[in-house]
Amino acid sequence: MSMDDPPQEATEAAVAELLSLTFLWIRALSAHPIEDQSPETLAKRRHQIHELADICHNLPGLLHPSRRHNLAEGLRYLWRTSSQRKREWITACWDRVHYDYGWLTEPGSEELAAGTGNSASGG
Repeated sequence: MSMDDPPQEATEAAVAELLSLTFLWIRALSAHPIEDQSPETLAKRRHQIHELADICHNLPGLLHPSRRHNLAEGLRYLWRTSSQRKREWITACWDRVHYDYGWLTEPGSEELAAGTGNSASGG
């Protein structure tokens, strides 16, 4: 944890909210399809499910008590490796709970994230 890291408790709550909303959306997308949905629509739903699951892949592990000290680093890695679409989902979830994610989006945060390495990418 560095001096530039956000408050731990607020960040843990924000990650829990992100997980909760994402899992709810995955559940909705994976519900039984409407009979007349086209194969293209079904493929799009499957792609959205994969995108959302990719966002959450490492987050439960980062909330484990033995790894919580790496939470900010893990979120920097997630942010740095996420597409614009994924970033929009993340920020939409955090906007709902008024979480200040400015530490990820402010100038210089990309360089800080790049300097943290890939240690947060593990399961």
